[in-house]
Amino acid sequence: QHYFIQSNLSLSSNPSIMSLISDTLTREELYDITLDPEKLAAYPGFQRALEMGVADDMAFHHDLPYEEIRELVETEVGGILEGVEEEVKKKRGVSWEPVGSTSIRGMPGTLYPDALILFDQTPPPRSVFNAILDKGFTFIGAGPLHPADLWFLKKIVKEGSRLDGAIFKIHLTPSDLGPSRMLIETRDRCNANKEDFEDYKNAKVEAAKHLESGNVMGYKTAKGSSKLLKELKEKHGC
Repeated sequence: QHYFIQSNLSLSSNPSIMSLISDTLTREELYDITLDPEKLAAYPGFQRALEMGVADDMAFHHDLPYEEIRELVETEVGGILEGVEEEVKKKRGVSWEPVGSTSIRGMPGTLYPDALILFDQTPPPRSVFNAILDKGFTFIGAGPLHPADLWFLKKIVKEGSRLDGAIFKIHLTPSDLGPSRMLIETRDRCNANKEDFEDYKNAKVEAAKHLESGNVMGYKTAKGSSKLLKELKEKHGC
């Protein structure tokens, strides 16, 4: 099976990088990109994310459907992990965690669920990588905070639901990676501590004004004014 990527001819004149620029790559070729830092850095997956509509109509909601999102995330991730051998899951310490605003009950935000699929150490288990692709996710490349944080996106199809057309993001990441630990602790602190919840909520509500003009990066940057996020970024080296 092959998976589409978007061409970007301005990426590099290096022949080894230019070999990434094609209409199709097998999942084996995509996995091999994750093992090569230069190719991973040049991989044009974020163009594909824009084509999927990741920056379109990213409205801010004060009443996210927490239970519906929780059920969807559990179903999607459960389906992925069903395709991974038990021996691999046990040997590589494979587990998963819901993260992001949609994992915090009562937290406002965008209708974009997030989840981590965790493993012991790089490289990622090939069978987990393949299982994510086999469930219809698109490999986007490495996240902005660490090259070992691999991102996959999938457009949700759920007719009649507020989630229909939203984008579900999965991180395939080592369990001890700083950005991943920060996401988990942000969720846990907000769910357990009212002061932390209100601090993060207020930062998000203030940052939401950037979404009114379509400035997604402005929104994400402005959320960083939260005292909680500043504390956790320093703690986890993000």
